[in-house]
Amino acid sequence: MKLLARLKDHPLALFPDFRNFFIGDILVAVAERFFAITFAWWIISQDGENGKWLGVLMAVEAIPILCLSPFVGPLIDRYNKKVCMLMGVFMQLFFVSLIAYLMAVGKLEFVYLVALSFCMSCFVPQFEDAVSASVGKLVDEEHLSGATTIQASTIEFSNIIAAALSTSIIAAAGILSAVYVNLALYVIGIFFLLLIKSDLSPEEAEEGEEEEGYLQELKKGLRYVWDFKALRWYALIYALETFLIVPIFILIPMLVRYVLAESVNWVAVFEIALSAGAVLMTVLMSFRQRYRNYYPLYASGLAAIGLAMAALACLEDEYLMTALIFVIGMAFAALMSFSFMLFQHTVPQELKGRFFGLMSTIAAGMAPLSYLFVGTAADYASVDAVLLICGIGALLLAGVVLAIPRVRQHIGYDDDGNEVELPDED
Repeated sequence: MKLLARLKDHPLALFPDFRNFFIGDILVAVAERFFAITFAWWIISQDGENGKWLGVLMAVEAIPILCLSPFVGPLIDRYNKKVCMLMGVFMQLFFVSLIAYLMAVGKLEFVYLVALSFCMSCFVPQFEDAVSASVGKLVDEEHLSGATTIQASTIEFSNIIAAALSTSIIAAAGILSAVYVNLALYVIGIFFLLLIKSDLSPEEAEEGEEEEGYLQELKKGLRYVWDFKALRWYALIYALETFLIVPIFILIPMLVRYVLAESVNWVAVFEIALSAGAVLMTVLMSFRQRYRNYYPLYASGLAAIGLAMAALACLEDEYLMTALIFVIGMAFAALMSFSFMLFQHTVPQELKGRFFGLMSTIAAGMAPLSYLFVGTAADYASVDAVLLICGIGALLLAGVVLAIPRVRQHIGYDDDGNEVELPDED
């Protein structure tokens, strides 16, 4: 009965709009990840050493997030977030449709893929930042930590679905069929987002308060992060963490192709292991609303990833590697959940669009450098060397986390560790 009560109290059970939002978010995230896996395999399956070209494609896809996210944030705070989400998905669907057409008529070349992927990625920040800014409006304060955790898990859920689905379809029916499925995922995701009934309009200005211009709103968001010293330090850690951990997503197909010399099926196994670990961790964390000693927990997750990545560099046994990738998935999910929990509980609702836009910019600023580094280093050194470098870097970063100023010591507790009473749903 206690388990049943906890299930009934879960954000997905309590809030129908949050449930539709979560499903729609997962389907779009699956479509985005499905696209990445499909064309990563398409590139590295060509003749020659193609690690650098995969790095170029991934970097080009990250550049719009770097350049556009800070400018999209104020617009998300100004306009209805549901409209922002839908427009972002519709435009992604349009550009993937063009890629599908070129592939179907046999005219898809690498340069066209890069150009259209760049255009598609221009609308990813609009969707993802609107999603992050909407969570607090779809649940109450009491369930915000659990909702934040489960929403942050969309990356992991999407990875496990996309990995199993894309590799199975590629193996059975070819890449073109996989691209058609990719289009269908976007369409179904749009359907669930349309079911959201909650008002996701911007916060109303207080009486007598003048509406700020776009540039003032942008500056206000930048000033908030810059003046908040502890948050500024955390943003730096977040950026370095991205540089060191995000490469695992392109290292997996490289490990399979260049180290193990196995088929695309092992890409699916590793991707599923990564996502299964992440899903397990996020589901467990979604039932918990309070955490003591936030920073030591965060440092432990970084250290676990560092040790696992370094160990991967020393192995060639597929089953042991699968277990280590599972551990990386668990730790990665914990880090994502902790970060977004901290952000949701700290940043005022009226600034969340701008704030998450800035966080996307910080992460995207590291992503192109990381992808280019991984692709080039893997070609000129080895995949194992890249894993070892990233693993050692994550271990060093875990030590830095323990030394930086705290945004807050606990989540759901005061500074002395006493439980904070959260408001009732009413």
